[in-house]
Amino acid sequence: MTAEDLALTGEDLALEARVARLEDMESIRALKSRYHTYVNDTDFDRIGSLFAADASLKLGYLMPDDNAIVGREKIQAAFSAMKTNTGQSQLKQFLHSHIVELTGPGTASGTGMLYACYGVHADAYVVAGKYSEDYVRVGGAWLFETMDLALYFTVPLALGWAGTKRHYLVNSGQEVPEYDPLLPNPAV
Repeated sequence: MTAEDLALTGEDLALEARVARLEDMESIRALKSRYHTYVNDTDFDRIGSLFAADASLKLGYLMPDDNAIVGREKIQAAFSAMKTNTGQSQLKQFLHSHIVELTGPGTASGTGMLYACYGVHADAYVVAGKYSEDYVRVGGAWLFETMDLALYFTVPLALGWAGTKRHYLVNSGQEVPEYDPLLPNPAV
């Protein structure tokens, strides 16, 4: 076989680039799925490994204050602390509609819709929101660079989510809107 026989055609290169793009997108979706699997399985000690060294995490008003957690080690410490949180009895998150866009060589962004069931002491809550994220490839692996959660509602299951008060799990002291009159949710 000669070197000419091994040369890739333009069509082969285009196909190779398309396959690489699909593999990158699938790797990012697997990263996101691992995050939610670790949360659901209370495998909190592994979550930090999914974030870049200088990553930032912001989980809306569920956080103790309005500031992002910056750095893999601080993100890991925050999740590891959840193992001993006696107020939170259950945490199950279900992601859907994950959209990934490759934005450059080794960078991407994405959004995903969240539906979750939280147990706080003996009370059940339903939670919905939208994740907005940036991803970066480091050493061949895709990692979270930023993760930001905007919450549509966090309401007791017994009350339902369609009332005028839709934000009950406010830990940050952040002002959140009431919905009166009942109009469609504002976009987040």
